[in-house]
Amino acid sequence: MTEVMTLPRYRLRRHRSANGSLWALPGYLVCYVLVIDVLAVVVTAFLLIEAPPASADLRMVLVIIGLGLINGEISRHVERVRRSFSDTPHVNLTSIWTVAAALLLSPGLAAAVVVVLYAHLWIRSWYQVRGVRPYRLTFSAATIVLACHAASAVQYLLGPRSLVTVAFPESVWGIPLVVVVFSAVNSGLVAGAIGLSKRTLEPVRIFGTWSANMLEFATICLGALAAILLDWKPLLVVFFLFALHVLHRGLVARQFEQTAATDPATRLLNANAWRAVTAKEFDRARRENAGLGVLVVDIDHFTQVNDAHGRRAGDLVLAAVAEVLRTEVGRYDVVGRFNGGQYAVALPDVHDEGIAEFSERVCERVRALRVPINDNEVVDGLSVSIGAARYPATDGGLDQLLLAADLAVFAAKDSGRDQVVVARQAASRHAAGARTSTRPGGPEPT
Repeated sequence: MTEVMTLPRYRLRRHRSANGSLWALPGYLVCYVLVIDVLAVVVTAFLLIEAPPASADLRMVLVIIGLGLINGEISRHVERVRRSFSDTPHVNLTSIWTVAAALLLSPGLAAAVVVVLYAHLWIRSWYQVRGVRPYRLTFSAATIVLACHAASAVQYLLGPRSLVTVAFPESVWGIPLVVVVFSAVNSGLVAGAIGLSKRTLEPVRIFGTWSANMLEFATICLGALAAILLDWKPLLVVFFLFALHVLHRGLVARQFEQTAATDPATRLLNANAWRAVTAKEFDRARRENAGLGVLVVDIDHFTQVNDAHGRRAGDLVLAAVAEVLRTEVGRYDVVGRFNGGQYAVALPDVHDEGIAEFSERVCERVRALRVPINDNEVVDGLSVSIGAARYPATDGGLDQLLLAADLAVFAAKDSGRDQVVVARQAASRHAAGARTSTRPGGPEPT
């Protein structure tokens, strides 16, 4: 008999942090953060001794800091809003000025630029933003400092002069190499901290979304361009300020759109967004006389998980099942979360056999899930009931198709759970039609 159980059964351990301090984190994460912070300080001190700043660099460091502060002041309200809504690695536009500093200044002065700009970010933009703690700020600054030092090392290996003043061919491939090294060091160090903190290997959680990474890379490229302009025609960099402000505001609009369309617990589409996207697929299927499968996936006994282990455990189970669906769907399939432990999946251009195969794979993978709640507790024994319907076998619009799949889920529950029920004949306004049931191999349902 399938049931929700834990191995071993312990009381769910509460988060130890009352004030979000560094010392409330797990020991291994504290060590990682402190090692990176100390390493940034030690390497900077060593480079200050070995390569002391030149007096000629003082004017340039003041120009870069001034531009960074002006840009930060202009966009601080926008940055505060963006930071408040960020639940993946946050990309700020400070990298434009820190990359420029790495290319134009000695390592010690580049580190000073990072410290000043990040202190300004904390005081003027991130202070009192939920979830932003001082140790996170210092760690972020430390990763940028180390990225700057890595970029400086690339320049040193390529030649004694700054790459922005070197003619072809060194600067043509040297500057892109600096950009790649800067991005790799910064992203790698941050990804390590996130992976240890969240104890996950989910790429989007560790590295952020593809669009966020492209934004970070574009920001670093703009930093290289800013360095070239500062060395060639410094006044032209003023045009950056207006362009960056417009870009920043555009990022907020995009972030609001993504937040409005995303379910926070699973990072899938929410119900409204799923309906909007699936409606377009349904219109295309009707226009081209193609097939469209709609599945409703419901976690069996989900309320027992919440009752026995708390809402946090329920959220972890929701995310685990969502990851199963995310990895099983194809490029053009649409998956979203409706409410509670219920999900919806749209499969364009699919036949009944494809629906059955997809559903049975999902059932099998969910049955094998083991969801860690903390160091001492695991939720396993999970299962899902799946109801499916396919257009044009089911008449009517998208609502009728979804109704047929929803009624099929009830049939799967009534038949014992942990199985797939497919609506076979056209649904009317009062019924979902005849259905057939397929029970994947595995433990008997409750």
